Amino acid sequence: MFRNSKAGKLLPAVVAIFALTVSAAAQYGAPPPRGGAPQRPAFLQYISGEVSFAPSATNEWKAAQLNQPLRPSEFVWTATNSRAEISFGDGFLRMNSEASLTLTALSPNTVQVSVNQGEVSLTVVRLFPGEIYEIDTPNATLTITKSGAYTVEVKPAEEKTLVTTRKGSVVATGHGPSVTVSSGQQVTFLGGNSLQHTAEKAPPPDGFEEWAYVRDKRLGANRPPFVVGFGPYPYGAVAVPGPPPPPPAPY
Repeated sequence: MFRNSKAGKLLPAVVAIFALTVSAAAQYGAPPPRGGAPQRPAFLQYISGEVSFAPSATNEWKAAQLNQPLRPSEFVWTATNSRAEISFGDGFLRMNSEASLTLTALSPNTVQVSVNQGEVSLTVVRLFPGEIYEIDTPNATLTITKSGAYTVEVKPAEEKTLVTTRKGSVVATGHGPSVTVSSGQQVTFLGGNSLQHTAEKAPPPDGFEEWAYVRDKRLGANRPPFVVGFGPYPYGAVAVPGPPPPPPAPY
C-alpha cells in the first residue's frame, strides 16, 4: 500500500502546534467557542489610588490594572481616597472611596451589579428597548427606566440606601409597593427590603458627583448622539498595590 512519507512526518508537527495553540488559548483567556453565552464587555477605564478585585469563586484579592477587563461574579473594591470607573460601552459606573460592589451579570442586554457598601454613580447614555441596568442593594433592587445620571449610596452600619436621580428615572422594588425615583429626587430606603422610605428634593451634588459630571463631559456623555466603542480610554493612573480589602458583607 502506498504511503506518503512527507505527510507521515508532518502529522506529529501539526499535532504539536495544535496542542501549543490550545494551551496558549487557555492561558490567555481566549473567547468561548461559538454557541456560548455572549457577554457584554466591561473594563476599568479609570483608576485613582488603590483598587482591588477578586473572583467570587476564589476570593483572592489582587491589585486592579488600568483597562483591565471585568467578568461576572467578580468583586471590586476601592480603598480609602481611591476611585474607579467601569465602562459598559453605553454606560459608566463610578466608585467613590471605600466602595464595594459585585458584577452580578453581564450580557448584551443586561448590566447587573450589587453594591455592598459605599457610594457609586451610574451614567446611562442610551437605554435601548429591552436593555436592563440593575443595581441591587440591601434595601432595594433598582432598575433604570430612562437614560440619565444616578447616585446610589449604601450605608450598611445604618442599614439604609440613598438613591438620587439627577436625570432620568429609576424604579425600586422589594417586598412592598414599587417606588419611582424621578429626576431631582432623593429617596432613602430603610427597614431591610420592605421599601420603607422617605423622599425629598435632591441635595446639591457632593464632590464625588461633581467629579462624575466632569468625567461625563470629558467622555462626551452629555452631548447626544453619543457613540462609544469598547476600547480603552487614556485616562486615569495605574493602580498601586495595597493590602487586600475585606470581602463584601453578604445580604
